[in-house]
Amino acid sequence: MISPYIKINDDLISRLTDAGGRRKVKILLVCREKDLRDEERKKVEQVPNLELHFNEKVHAKCYFNEESMVIASLNLYDSAHGDNHEMGILLSNLLDDDKVAFRDAAAEAEFIISEVRMKPTEDKSRTLQVRRPRGEPENPIESVARGISKALGFGDGKGYCIRCAARIPMDRDAPYCPDCYRVWAKYKKADFEEGVCHSCGRSAKTSMNKPLCASCFARQR
Repeated sequence: MISPYIKINDDLISRLTDAGGRRKVKILLVCREKDLRDEERKKVEQVPNLELHFNEKVHAKCYFNEESMVIASLNLYDSAHGDNHEMGILLSNLLDDDKVAFRDAAAEAEFIISEVRMKPTEDKSRTLQVRRPRGEPENPIESVARGISKALGFGDGKGYCIRCAARIPMDRDAPYCPDCYRVWAKYKKADFEEGVCHSCGRSAKTSMNKPLCASCFARQR
């Protein structure tokens, strides 16, 4: 979730707590630190599995997961839900007509995330590296938490999910984020065509067998 201004009502806090606690959903929230009141900060820092980050330049309002994204004029501010006229657009990574726009917007959101100055919450375990079964891709939010201070580009150990363009560790044997991998694993078609280069993140015809675009493949041979 990306929103410069945060003032969350109790209903949304309860829903986030349910998602992060009972359903174990990893939540990343980016806002402006100077505009975050202490009482609001205390609320969000109590949400399980939530990582709070700050970017003073952010003015975007974007809320998304691996499948859906809302880009809107709406801040994460309770008064905006009823007192103001707001507009937004819903994009789905599952619809062919939306995929290009979804991936471009997700890439921009990841760039905003890459600039943030991380503020760990009281639960230090949220930022520790988690051991996972060999071959399973790292969760993209774990990747952000682990390497947030590194610049984007080659040599930083980061890649892109070849389906949703989320930032993940560079691993040509595991070019999907966890959620996209679970979808792919239902059918395990190694030549199923995807749309993102695992290395540079640009639009390209890729697959589990061939996760790199032609240019990146030539550079990394």
